[in-house]
Amino acid sequence: MKLISLILSATACCSTLLHGQQNYSLWPRRPAELEQAGRLVAQQQDDQALLLLQPFIHKRGLAGHESRRMVGQIRVRRYLSGANPHLRRHTVRRGENLDRIATAYGSSPELIMFINMMTNPSDLKVGQHLNVAPVDLRAELHLADQELSLWDGRTLVAAYDVILSAGLENGKNEEARLTDREGEISGSRVSRASALFASSDRSLKFSNGLVMINSAKHPPERTAYVQLQRRDLNEISMLLRGGARLSVVRDEEEFDPFAAQSVSIENPTAKEDRARRAVHH
Repeated sequence: MKLISLILSATACCSTLLHGQQNYSLWPRRPAELEQAGRLVAQQQDDQALLLLQPFIHKRGLAGHESRRMVGQIRVRRYLSGANPHLRRHTVRRGENLDRIATAYGSSPELIMFINMMTNPSDLKVGQHLNVAPVDLRAELHLADQELSLWDGRTLVAAYDVILSAGLENGKNEEARLTDREGEISGSRVSRASALFASSDRSLKFSNGLVMINSAKHPPERTAYVQLQRRDLNEISMLLRGGARLSVVRDEEEFDPFAAQSVSIENPTAKEDRARRAVHH
């Protein structure tokens, strides 16, 4: 009887080990392309790294997540510099301010300031030359992956890890627009026209009630929110212009970023269109 008990125990132990080995073999393996891309990035061979990472950026799961982060680190540097692929040259005219110029080119004041190394939005002079980068990026918030990504058409520009408020995952996929961005320093709100706005902590508000906030801040009550690192949030604030589209993705199988939207979302205002035409004419 004791011998039978020992045999059964040994069999159970072997079964557990085999079962564990089988499960371990099913764990996702890190593709060799990601290892090589990491080495290329360290060697500043960004274009070669992008070629290796491209097949993975639309995949969900660990490999897709890691590849999007690496691609984002490469491309976001370009979008926030004089290497921006959409860069244009603007000569400041009498009566113009940074908001009007940004609106006319479909950019954001913060991005113009960053590219031109400005610290004060009022530091404009007639005849001054500015590098202006139009941005028409859209955002995707993938709740299952806890990831926010920014896209220029079908080109991935940046990807960020996020922390989600409880209950945000409930419901269907939805579309929203960026309606407001705010700045804060030591608990006090900072106007976008202030020289301090560039160094402030940002928060972004969307038409569906969602708020993006600094992960170091106390989250708001009774409001759906997404928390990001301070640097990431300030970066997003520069890259998303007013009215930028946000897709909240709860069901990956039902999500198509280029399909006709079933939910009506706010378009850029007629005032912005008139300002854009005024600068070009």
